[in-house]
Formats: sequence, structure tokens, C-alpha cells
Amino acid sequence: MELKNGFKGKTLYGVEYTVLEHLGGGGQGNVYRIEMNGKQKALKWYHKSTIDKMKNPDEFYENLKSNIEKGAPTNAFLWPQDLTEHINGTFGYIMELRPSGFEELTKFLLWDKKTRRMKAQFANITARCNCAINIIEGFRALHNDGYSYQDLNNGNFFINPQTGDVLICDNDNVSERGVNFGIAGKQRYMAPEVVLGGAPDKRSDRFSLAVILFRMLFIEHPLEGKYSTPPCMTPEYEKKFYGSEPIFVLDPEDKRNEANNQLNTNTLRFWKIYPDYIRELFEKSFSKASMYPPYDRIIERTWLDAFVRLRSETVTCPHCGKETFITPKYTVSCMYCGGQLTCFNSVKFKRFEVPVFGGVKLYTGQLSGSDEDYFEIIGEFVRNRKNPDKLGLRNLSNSVWSVKLPDNTVKTVDPGAVMPATQGFEITIGNSAGTII
Repeated sequence: MELKNGFKGKTLYGVEYTVLEHLGGGGQGNVYRIEMNGKQKALKWYHKSTIDKMKNPDEFYENLKSNIEKGAPTNAFLWPQDLTEHINGTFGYIMELRPSGFEELTKFLLWDKKTRRMKAQFANITARCNCAINIIEGFRALHNDGYSYQDLNNGNFFINPQTGDVLICDNDNVSERGVNFGIAGKQRYMAPEVVLGGAPDKRSDRFSLAVILFRMLFIEHPLEGKYSTPPCMTPEYEKKFYGSEPIFVLDPEDKRNEANNQLNTNTLRFWKIYPDYIRELFEKSFSKASMYPPYDRIIERTWLDAFVRLRSETVTCPHCGKETFITPKYTVSCMYCGGQLTCFNSVKFKRFEVPVFGGVKLYTGQLSGSDEDYFEIIGEFVRNRKNPDKLGLRNLSNSVWSVKLPDNTVKTVDPGAVMPATQGFEITIGNSAGTII
């Protein structure tokens, strides 16, 4: 049933709500703007056909109720907050509205013929990296709370293209037990074992995560090449290409599904641009060892380290002003203008090595071996105005740093002050220490 504007109902917990307008719809149901307790929320109302197709709708309802009581893993989730009463064999759940400025990941993957651009674009590579870090952290928080996804796809993520902030939606399909409720997902984002009927778990989520990250960087799908794009896609072909015989389009050994300029233009264009450590993770993610038992898959922390590193190695070219990648201790060419960029030093902390290069930010999460805030900026490398070849590290935190020089002299760096980024200097920030090498 469709809910009309002005429709009034009650939640499982006796709270009244009023439907204000229809926001959109999909295969599972419709989404409405509602008013409840003087606040505007979103209501996802299931089609009765969706409920009828479930293996156990009562268990699905109880799982939703359990998730609501347990609460969201982090604030990045548009998590179910309340359930409605059943009406004519179906029901809905209530969540926060998506704020303005966020676009569905799908728009970042679709070409607009009129503007000759993607329908949504990241402001820069840093925003793209922030988005990846946010998604990875969301997966890790979900798994740490004992959950796994059942239906993961590009429609699950709303992204701020300017900042890379992420909101994760459609969390009604999340289960603590990995039980398959019979919800029809998109095979293009499922792990092969789930396509073939297996129950989802955190290992299958990690495969889906790799697909999402690949598409964020390369737009196209990692398993769709010349072998897996028949004239007419059938359910049998889908099961084969995504389940029983998936082949990575850039598999270094199996060339049957090799990327080509007609189907994989963006993949071929951008693959050579990204650093080796990014390409190697995708090669492993879609290798035979990942596709087939025992499903050797990249864990979230490995992905996190890679994208935090990539963000630090993304800099503004001093020659053309566009973003490009650098490598500590090497001279590289700007990917746009070909100008030479040399990064002579880096600061080595317990887990991360941060390039000493003008404009590179230092984040709290890079200091220690534990996982902290990867978005709180506490420092930035700046160039000397009189001599741009000389670099310093500005203290953007609220605490005083200490620096030990090679002669064992110890100096302090107050908030707002700049310390020389000189090889051999040892810097202590809170309980963490790093050395400029």
C-alpha cells in the first residue's frame, strides 16, 4: 500500500506520526517525509510484495527491533530508530532524514550526457580519500558490533562531494547473525559465495567493500570485462560471472575477462595513475584466492592504512596547481603537467609515515599504533616564505609539542608555532613520538 499525505499512524512504541510527502521509492518500498514528536524524519514503508517474498518476515521484524534497541555503530549510519505497527500485512521503520549536500554514490558512477561530466563529482582526491576512509570505518564499526550486511550496493551510501563525509543508509538489512532473510540484493556487489546462496558474514562484506572502493576510484565494475558482458544478461549468466566463475578485469594471469577501451575506459585510464600499493590491494581483493574458499580477503585496517597513506601522498603541484601524488624520498612527475616534485623527507610514527611536503596535513590517527581520529588535523607542513625549499611543521593542535634535536637539546612548540622539519628531529605529541627521516 502507498501512504497518502496526511496519513497518521503509530509506531511500535506508541508514538504518533504524520506523513508529509513522498520522497522516493525502490524495489523494497517507498520513503516518506514524516513528522513525529515535532521533528521531521524519514519513513521507509515496505511493499507488501517485499514482505511476502521474505523467508521469515517475523524474524526480519524482530531483527529490526533488536537493531533499534542496540543502536547505531557510529553516527555515520542512518540507523532505524523506530518501527511502525503492521497495517494490511506490511510495516515501515523510521530514521533520520538525509541532510542537504549529500549525493547518492550512484551519481558518482553515472555519466551525464548533457554536461559531459559525472552526475556527481568529488571536489578533489582528498575528498575521495576521506570518503573511502569513512566507508571503511563504517564497515569496521559494524563488524565490531557483531553485524554484517545482507544487501550492499551503491545505493547504501550518501556522500558529501566537497568533504567526503558519508552517511550509510538501508541498514534494515543488517543482521547480527548473518541470517539470510531472503532479501533480493544486487549480485554485482555480492561476494561470490553469497551469489551462490551462502549466508552473508563479515568476510563477504569485505568483498563487497572492495567492489565499492574500486568503483569509487575507477567508476567501472571490477568483474565486468569482455568475458562477462554478453549481448543479453540472464540470471544464469549473472550467477556465473559474479558467483561461480568471476574474473577480475585486471587479473595479471587470467586474461579471459581483460579490460578493453570500449568497456573499461576509466579503469584503464586511472589504474596506472594510482600508486602500486593501491593497485596491489585490488589485485589481491579480486584474485582467485579471494574469490574461492577459504576467501582470503583484505581486512578493514589494511584498507584504512592504504587510504590514509594515499591522502597524505596527495599534494598540490607547485607548477600547475592540480592535485597529484608524491612518494617520500623520490622525485616524481606531476600526473597533469609533468613537472618534477621531490619529497626529501618524511616523519615516521609507529604505524604511519607522513611525507614532509608543503600542504600535507598531520592527523591525530596517524600518531599512534591505535585507531583514533583520522579527520582531526593537528599539524600542517608549510614552506618558508623566503626560501620555499625549507619546510616547517605548524602546530595546529591545542597542546604543546616537544622536539629533541640531534644534540639532545629539547625545545617546545606552542600551538600555532612552527618547528623546522629537519632530518633527525624527534617530535613528541601527547604520548606519541615520531622522527623526521
